[in-house]
Amino acid sequence: MKNIVLIALVLFPLAALATTEKTTPPQAFNFSCGKTGGTYSDGKGGVWVNGQKATIEQSSPTYWEATSGKTVISIVRSADGNPEISFTGPNRTHGVCMPEDEVSFAPAENKKTQQQTGPSFSCSGVNKGSMEELICQDGALSALDLKLTNTYKHALVKSSNNSTLKAEQRGWIKGRDECWKAENKTSCLHDSYQERITELQKKYQVQ
Repeated sequence: MKNIVLIALVLFPLAALATTEKTTPPQAFNFSCGKTGGTYSDGKGGVWVNGQKATIEQSSPTYWEATSGKTVISIVRSADGNPEISFTGPNRTHGVCMPEDEVSFAPAENKKTQQQTGPSFSCSGVNKGSMEELICQDGALSALDLKLTNTYKHALVKSSNNSTLKAEQRGWIKGRDECWKAENKTSCLHDSYQERITELQKKYQVQ
């Protein structure tokens, strides 16, 4: 009997932890998905497929599936902090979704408020004391984060989704997070973002 009680006590916090981990919403994005159309996330837990509200299921802290009719959108938050989106549709259609700047896949009621001020990631899932938390608390840094994300998306399209560029971005994020060592963390983050934006703009001829 004591063994059963001990096992229950061990499993209960694990179950509670698993439940907590599954509460983080996908980050904001607007992607086109070939003939299937496109998908949009408001970063607050709402995901739409071609303007239709999707049902969300989260199986890990970095993976979600959004289902609308016969279309399933797979959402991954990659190591570089950006979303990687793919789809499976009717008649076994499938493929990779790409960032879309010309067309909005937000539902009509969201398009009026779609103008985002940043940051590009959801602030509800950041760690206390992290550089991401500092970015969330600072309007200027949030705007820079959004600008870099848009510049990076354009660079990805221009480079045909180059894997080296993705690796470089992951490396930059690690370097950015080293700003916790700086005496003026805000200034360090600001300079880091500005330098990366300028670097991408010059190398890939994007804005």
